Amino acid sequence: MRLLWLESKRFFCSFAFLIYVVLTCLFVFLNVNPLINRSLSHMPSSEQYDTIYATDLHSLKDGILEQLNTEYTTNHYTTYPLGFAKIVSLTPSKQAQIRSDITTIQKTSNHQALNKSLLHVDRLLGGHSSYSLNNVATLAHRKMTPQEAHQDYQLILKHDRISGDFARIFADIAGLIMGILPTVLVIAFCDTDHRNRTLASIHAKYTSQSRRLVTQYCASLIVLLLPILIMGIYFLFRVFVLYPHNALDLLAFLKVTIIWILPTLMISSAVGFLTYQLFHNFFGLALQFIWWLITIMVGAHRVDGNYGWLLIPRHNSLHNVAYFYDHLDTLLLNRAIYSGIALLLIGLTIIIIHFKKEGISFAVSRHHQRS
Repeated sequence: MRLLWLESKRFFCSFAFLIYVVLTCLFVFLNVNPLINRSLSHMPSSEQYDTIYATDLHSLKDGILEQLNTEYTTNHYTTYPLGFAKIVSLTPSKQAQIRSDITTIQKTSNHQALNKSLLHVDRLLGGHSSYSLNNVATLAHRKMTPQEAHQDYQLILKHDRISGDFARIFADIAGLIMGILPTVLVIAFCDTDHRNRTLASIHAKYTSQSRRLVTQYCASLIVLLLPILIMGIYFLFRVFVLYPHNALDLLAFLKVTIIWILPTLMISSAVGFLTYQLFHNFFGLALQFIWWLITIMVGAHRVDGNYGWLLIPRHNSLHNVAYFYDHLDTLLLNRAIYSGIALLLIGLTIIIIHFKKEGISFAVSRHHQRS
């Protein structure tokens, strides 16, 4: 515990952490605060109905056939490898297969048969198309019906208890900056640590390098999560003031911070520790930036409900609530997987440290033998 306190204090007292706090709080405040001011006290009027991702078979078929027929006619199919748009043109034989798939989709009467046809279309296009199972929901993106708007509002009141709805927006925005900024701070911390040989030698008297790394990693998670926790408390207070007569979920912001945001922070921090051990410079930041950018580009196609394999799950909407609860298991699995990946990265970092130490010991031993 003493070592954890010392490492946390080093993070907390650094100038880099001060900059991190300012940037994080400013980014979250400027993006979340305007949405907090939107009223959820009353059922929205028909002019205020939001758009949703419909999951019923009829809406999916209509959206799919509308786009697929258009792209089939022009033989210009848009795919999104790594989030960037790419136009694909097919050979006559593949066009004939697409025509057959269109006919099959028109006659489809269940989701299983529809998914089978979509998988075939996506394979013909080389993958990453709008017809992949991860992206097809975007083709059923439409304005809510009065019944759906009523269901959406009831979910906000009863399941989200209002604060949970705002907490999703908070998690979406905070996740964006947690995907990159912690890596900068961790690499800067490691670089300072590497230069300060005296401090390292003092710590070496108390603990092994692997234990110290784990302690530093835990300290980074605790300290770097503090601004998010503080902003969560602030927004919870704002919601409490705006909705004094509603039953609120007082733990909503804490839950999304731990379950939704923390796994992204775990990855960003782990990448910082791992890449510094590999390169001993800021090259790891470039790698994390590429990963972050690809995630942002892919997620941008469905910002109001995109979970799947993304490092930063997206739900930048106060509505589309039924879609969120229908895919909550997917989100939880995503977060569990990324938490596991982060721990694997730290384990790999420990192995690298061990091999480096063994290599140094071997070199010293050979030197003494020659002497």
